[in-house]
Amino acid sequence: MASVVNPRLNITVDSAKKTARCVVTCEVVFTAYEMNEMKEGLKFVLHCSLWGEDLGMWLNPDDFLYSYGSKIFPDATPTAREKATFDVTVGVSLLDEDWGTDEVYGLLTLHNLYTGAKTKRKTNVVVRNF
Repeated sequence: MASVVNPRLNITVDSAKKTARCVVTCEVVFTAYEMNEMKEGLKFVLHCSLWGEDLGMWLNPDDFLYSYGSKIFPDATPTAREKATFDVTVGVSLLDEDWGTDEVYGLLTLHNLYTGAKTKRKTNVVVRNF
């Protein structure tokens, strides 16, 4: 199964404009078999969203914050190792998900559209007051 590697979230805040640029990067690594099958029509979709980390249980689940537009593979120049970047600038209030310190991470979900299999990876957690 294809894998998502090196997931990373970087948040740059512009205090004057009260905005935050949220950039999620990763690489998607496909097997030789998947590369061959993509020539025959196999497709993958990579979804990315931002979440506010909480206890992660039923009483206090993580908070959904934002969803980026998805990326589809293969792209125009398919390779076995693809780089993906998700980039958005939002108001800092969107990232203010807790009282006091906030913990924000990216969640990447790679979906094989033929088998329905999904692989999920979390990025690092950015901790700060928004």
